[in-house]
Amino acid sequence: MEKSSRITKGFALFLSLGLMVSFLVFTPSTGQAKAVTLRLAHSEALTNIRHDVCLFFVKRVNDLSKGDVKIDIFPAGAMGSHQACQQQVATGVLDFYITTAGLVSTFDPTRIQELIELPYLFDNYSQAYAFMDTPYVAKFYDPLKAKGIHYLVTWDNGFRHLTNNVRPVYTPQDMKGLKIRVVQSEMSINILQALGASAVPMSYAELYQAMQQKVVDGQENPFMNIYASKFYEVQKYMSLTKHQYSTLPIIISEMTWQRLDANQQNAILKAAEEAAPMFRKLVGANEDGQRKEMEKAGMKVNDVKDLAPFRKAQEPVYEWAKKKWGADKVSELLAEVEKTRKKYPVGGKVYFGPEDK
Repeated sequence: MEKSSRITKGFALFLSLGLMVSFLVFTPSTGQAKAVTLRLAHSEALTNIRHDVCLFFVKRVNDLSKGDVKIDIFPAGAMGSHQACQQQVATGVLDFYITTAGLVSTFDPTRIQELIELPYLFDNYSQAYAFMDTPYVAKFYDPLKAKGIHYLVTWDNGFRHLTNNVRPVYTPQDMKGLKIRVVQSEMSINILQALGASAVPMSYAELYQAMQQKVVDGQENPFMNIYASKFYEVQKYMSLTKHQYSTLPIIISEMTWQRLDANQQNAILKAAEEAAPMFRKLVGANEDGQRKEMEKAGMKVNDVKDLAPFRKAQEPVYEWAKKKWGADKVSELLAEVEKTRKKYPVGGKVYFGPEDK
């Protein structure tokens, strides 16, 4: 109890100091922003590609701002759960967080951001990257400004795949009865349930132990998260279901954004944009190696050669989306997605960023 009290008091002091620092960033007497030190948090391990890209982002912001904006990184869930960190961003206590469209949608009563995470929207990474870089996608995040959250760009979290301790998955029937951890997103829950699994929302920080203790049978995540968090130590099977492209928006507190001057804002936005293609190239370049390392450690990884039954199983999710956001909105989204699908077909030209248009 004494230790818990010290932690609570320490965290409360951090919050107070954070608000004080944020307040001091802006000087009303001059109307000009001063040099600032900001805080960025993310949920992944230091060995995750995400952390490497954060280091690049921090350096580029420092370079582009000529030392005017420094950023401290708090990795591996050091600042709390996804929801806790997002709340801190919304209130200006934390400056940056790297999240997903589904997770950040909790700040919008309509949760419209979840729509861009519909299952099986894309056949390859180029389609996903090109779509996420469109002004159309950026507009999905506009409602969050009123809640204190400012969208910068979308980085890369990869296609999500399934791992479990019961059996390899080749068809949706193989997923019947599996207890699978998902993020706290209605879209994610519906996707897994449509495949016949029992979806269990759970904090990422609790996941490794939950699988180790068999509280859940498995989970679903992109390659880099499964590898960096060493889920292969507590999971027997990985099946490449590719059931959802996992968005990875980087957000900044709207309070922080408004206190920065134009040069500081430009430095942050440009650095975030530069980091996107770098991140994307690293994700694709590392997946084969990560697979081999996990197989070497004993995990059995299987390709799913026929994804058609999985796509078919997701029809109820699309019907749910039409009821929730309207058939016209879903049709509009699919029409926009189709533009990128046609431009970047499987086996066609590659897209990592705007320079590849």
